[in-house]
Amino acid sequence: NSEYLTLGKDEFIENMVVRCRTVGDMTCTGVVASPARNVDDIIAEVAAARVTERGGRTDDKRSETAMEDRKKDGYF
Repeated sequence: NSEYLTLGKDEFIENMVVRCRTVGDMTCTGVVASPARNVDDIIAEVAAARVTERGGRTDDKRSETAMEDRKKDGYF
């Protein structure tokens, strides 16, 4: 839990090994479960993936213009 993200009644914190496509704030950065430990591992993983790297990004699920809205609000 943080001041920006509060767990729901049925949600819980789970420690996992993940990697991020890009790093933004905790509400928009999508993570992918990944055993990758170096750049070569990441390249091999991305090459074999069946889901796009952007597929896990929360902003893209929120609305089609979420990232543009963040830009207008001065996020970047």
